[in-house]
Amino acid sequence: MASTPTSHSATTPVRAAIASFVGGMLEYYDFFVYGTAAALVLNKLFFTGLSPALGTVAAFATFAVGYVVRPLGGIVFGHVADRIGRKRSLVATLLVMGVSTVLIGVLPTYSAIGAAAPMLLLALRLVQGFGLGGELGVASVFAVEHAPPGRRGFFGAFAYSGPFAGLVLSTGVFGLLSLMPAESFASWGWRIPFLFSIVVVAVALVVRLGVPEPEVFRKTDDAGAKPRVPVVEALRGHSKDVIAVALISAAPNTIFYIVTVFSLSYATTAHGVPQTTMLGVVTLAAVFLFTATPLWGGLSDRIGRKKPIIYGTIAEGILLFVFFLGLETSNTLVIFGVSVLVLGLGHAVVNGVVPAFFCELFPTHIRASAVSLGQQLGGVFGGFAPLVAASLIGANWGGWLPLAGYGVVLCALGVSATFVALRRWDRSVVAAPTVTAVQG
Repeated sequence: MASTPTSHSATTPVRAAIASFVGGMLEYYDFFVYGTAAALVLNKLFFTGLSPALGTVAAFATFAVGYVVRPLGGIVFGHVADRIGRKRSLVATLLVMGVSTVLIGVLPTYSAIGAAAPMLLLALRLVQGFGLGGELGVASVFAVEHAPPGRRGFFGAFAYSGPFAGLVLSTGVFGLLSLMPAESFASWGWRIPFLFSIVVVAVALVVRLGVPEPEVFRKTDDAGAKPRVPVVEALRGHSKDVIAVALISAAPNTIFYIVTVFSLSYATTAHGVPQTTMLGVVTLAAVFLFTATPLWGGLSDRIGRKKPIIYGTIAEGILLFVFFLGLETSNTLVIFGVSVLVLGLGHAVVNGVVPAFFCELFPTHIRASAVSLGQQLGGVFGGFAPLVAASLIGANWGGWLPLAGYGVVLCALGVSATFVALRRWDRSVVAAPTVTAVQG
């Protein structure tokens, strides 16, 4: 069936980038709010009776569970994006995330309803993860497909920059609330960031509804070239590329959550750094991260995707050691400096480039399904990073060294996967049958 003609203008790529950025910011705000709360307060409110260490592990376990269903969300919402439309998929993910986050904000704690509290918390985390699974992949496809020739790296990077802005927003809100009396924060203050989602979801909906479908998708729709089940075709004909996307995504996701989520509790308990200090450090480092990401994406339009991805991944592995050494100083300026290094010179480099790189690996008619599935499979590593970190350090197997080694192994896999993917990426993007190819 032919799609309804949609008005496009010279400003459409900019509006698409903004829609990807704002939507990603607000959806990941919801997700990071939970991660921050898990590090600061949920272990005490929903896992009463456990030791502080076990309570932290349990809270991070519910954080990780949200990632288990993200590949499923990537499949479902990627299917919607390839079969029905990118925009409809992005609106749906926004609503799923918003509703589940607000419900967490009104959830009774263990002291009120007993064991039902952590069970309900777990269920809502599953819904959150399902919704978020379809966000990043489809948003990056949406931005890249709208981008003008030769600017895919720059415009696509805004989809990945949005989540970092969401981190700034969530940690900033928690930073302000942490100034409350501890009793008030533990009683009701922690709910405010979750309830604030009502406002931010409304803003994101308005922005996303105002942008049309990408022209290249409408051509695929008009040509009737859409497969019945896009993810099956993606796995049948592009399985190596899907796996490569997953492995390339694994290291950045893991190191990012170690630095921004796990370190909030680790720096406080192991090195006596105040929670407000760590929240401030993470917030300021994330500001640098979300502003640097599009710059690296734009640079890749000039120098290519290969070097930034490979060198950025290697830098992340090395700088993770520097980060933990910085934490041991308990010095605020040093911790801020090492956080900026690992996020700005490692993470931002990779994440500024991979949105365009991933989209250029797949034809239009399966692009959203393939990119979403690969990204979310890689994201599972990141979701379990705080849990793995807490378990490794809690086991006293040499402090943080095994954790840093884990990050290095993932970086090595990511570099290897990049070389594998480059062999297919060099051929340029193949479009759906009878549809004009998207130039790589």
